[in-house]
Amino acid sequence: MKKLLATLAAAALACAATAQSLGQIGAQRRQADAADGGAIAAKAMAGDAAAQLALGSFYAKGANGFPADAAKAVEWLEKSAAQNEKAAMAYLGYIYGEGKLVKRDFAKAVKWREAAANAGDANDKWSLGNAFLYGFLVPKDQLKALYWITLAAESGNADAVVKLVEIHENLGNKEELAKWRAKFAQMQLAAAESGNAVAMAAVAEKFMSGEDGLPRNRARAVFWYKKAADAGHAESIEKVAKMYARGRFLPQNQEKAQYYFEKLAEKDPSCCFKISSMYAEGRNGFPVDAKKSADWFARGAKNGDTTNRIYAAYRYWKIGETDTALKFCGEVEEEAGKSLSALGANAADPKNVQAAMLKRALYAAKLMREKISAGAKAPDTLDEYFAIRRAQTEL
Repeated sequence: MKKLLATLAAAALACAATAQSLGQIGAQRRQADAADGGAIAAKAMAGDAAAQLALGSFYAKGANGFPADAAKAVEWLEKSAAQNEKAAMAYLGYIYGEGKLVKRDFAKAVKWREAAANAGDANDKWSLGNAFLYGFLVPKDQLKALYWITLAAESGNADAVVKLVEIHENLGNKEELAKWRAKFAQMQLAAAESGNAVAMAAVAEKFMSGEDGLPRNRARAVFWYKKAADAGHAESIEKVAKMYARGRFLPQNQEKAQYYFEKLAEKDPSCCFKISSMYAEGRNGFPVDAKKSADWFARGAKNGDTTNRIYAAYRYWKIGETDTALKFCGEVEEEAGKSLSALGANAADPKNVQAAMLKRALYAAKLMREKISAGAKAPDTLDEYFAIRRAQTEL
């Protein structure tokens, strides 16, 4: 292969230097391929299993200077397979199962696919089990599918274990179902112990419920939720934050709740609105705090659209922080104004949804700024500020 790459590089340099035709370069490449193929053929004839596999694939595809020849392809692949070359066995299985290079023969396809799976690892066994399950280049066979998927699961393939849980759940085999659920739970536990945050969260859920292969153990559940949260798993961060906020499963501690909600907001700014709602309504152990509710909403609004910032302004207006409210109004007016200008003539089209939304935001921001500046009290709702017709006609 190094020789092939060197030859191609030389051809490219020669092209740049002498403006050779594409036809000349193509001829050089074919010569290089043939030389490379010749070396592989020599190794194959000397009994090298990998070279025999490569040579068989050349004849199968008509590549590297070798003509397409099904008989020779099968001959060399069988020589390689006879030396326990797993890939050659699998290749033969696909060839006979597909039926394009040679006449389809499912008996031979099964023979070679099973030989490859026997010589292979858990993933190979899982692949064959799926092939039998869905009839992919082998006949559908539920018993063979179950056999190979079970072997794959016993060899440690997690996907196979999950599939066995599904199969035995559908069949109502309670003992087998319990066995494979427990197996999968232990695999998840091992993954959790190795640092996988998703596995940590899954294990925590199982310890919390006492189902799916692990006994109920609230202490271990909380331990794994915290591990997952500290590893950055968003759902676990929220669970731990709520535990501290409510004082359920963990001692009530608003500082720690705040810490975990901060982590959650860093990962997903949209969570700021959820936290704002908790402070507004006094849910999940949070005290009612209009200022903190407004601050969290404003934090989320910075990453939101103009409507979010209108509501941020409104929240500050309601708690009397008019300077901050006016600041948000100004930001919306500037942003919406620029966006409408960029739309040009399209901004006048009443059917333009984007323009309509921008006009509503701009109208609301201007009206709110005027009301705040005049010393008006914040209304109970912002319905009048988002009146579409007025926004269309008054701007």
